[in-house]
Amino acid sequence: MKTPNLIRRSSGWLVLAGLPVMAQEPVTLTASDFFNQPGQYFRAYANAPQTTVDVSGLLGEASNQPQAWNFVLGPRDVVYRFDYLAAGEVPESADFPGATLAERKSDESGAQAAAWLFFTQDPSRGRVVQGFYDPGLGAVSLLGVRFRLEPPAGVFRPPLQDFPATISYGDTWTAMTVYTNLLTLDDGSGGGGDEDPGGAFDLPQQTTYTATARVDAFGVVNCPGIGFGPCLRINELVQYDLAVDLGNGFENFGTAYVRNYYWVRPGRGIVVQITSEQQQTGPPPENFPTAAVVLRMFETNHPDPQPPPPPRIEGLTITLGPQGALLSWNKRSGIASYRVEYTTNPAANDWQALGAPTTANFFIDAAANTPGVPVRFYRVVGLP
Repeated sequence: MKTPNLIRRSSGWLVLAGLPVMAQEPVTLTASDFFNQPGQYFRAYANAPQTTVDVSGLLGEASNQPQAWNFVLGPRDVVYRFDYLAAGEVPESADFPGATLAERKSDESGAQAAAWLFFTQDPSRGRVVQGFYDPGLGAVSLLGVRFRLEPPAGVFRPPLQDFPATISYGDTWTAMTVYTNLLTLDDGSGGGGDEDPGGAFDLPQQTTYTATARVDAFGVVNCPGIGFGPCLRINELVQYDLAVDLGNGFENFGTAYVRNYYWVRPGRGIVVQITSEQQQTGPPPENFPTAAVVLRMFETNHPDPQPPPPPRIEGLTITLGPQGALLSWNKRSGIASYRVEYTTNPAANDWQALGAPTTANFFIDAAANTPGVPVRFYRVVGLP
């Protein structure tokens, strides 16, 4: 704990100390809390692809009061490793000239090909994503249709600002981008060798991606391996508007929705991600019971967060008079009341309260100027 400032009267017999305010408040995250430096990595447990997880009762709720989430237990079908590299070291980055960093997502079992995300960390805008390359999109299902994306990548135009530079409780933001691919569909008629792909046909496809996010809860999150810590919960609704070109320009093909919850911690970034199943009839409910993705961080080399300096009560002054000692200070936002304490020996750590807490910014100690009263040391403690 930072040593408190001491204000000493010239006679040397009275000391007033201001100590940090202890209050449970939502944390604020900045770029340094996320993964944006080459050499950083984290590992996470997840459920197997194409499986679902019962998350009933795990999501919590939007609230302005702190709450706790326990994700120590959960699926461990797959272990993913996320590595962060300079984009120039990755051949695939050639299609994403604006990116300076690359995130590589690897299935440690080798069952899935590595997926890539290319981005830049902008000091004022936050994380700006240039696009993705994911061979796993060689066979996906969307709107009930099986298809492949060629290439299995998306170059975002414009780049997607998915996480702001600073994230606090109550923040909201919207991010939008567009990317195009060749959509390879199969009409189910069978096949006949390399020259006859069995009814497969290709269509230019355009995806408009819109994500609306709000930081709707805060508290403490507990994870395997990395333990617990303060967190924010981000509630993100993603809308995919798909269009295909049948020869006369892009026409609407359908809309799909997913809801993501992210739990973010100082010095750890996203420690838990839970993604709903995809829906076409409308947005998934906020308290969806079944998840398509449950991902939980359990190991990282990210530096521990550096705690901000504790808030201090400022403007402490003392005035002696016939009625005793007048202690006064500046009021501070977020503090409901103040408790004035004293001791005659700071080394003994036996502080005693002077009366009940006060909502005012002053206190009079009538005994301070009384003959025979020992030297008193004071401190003022802010209460939430």
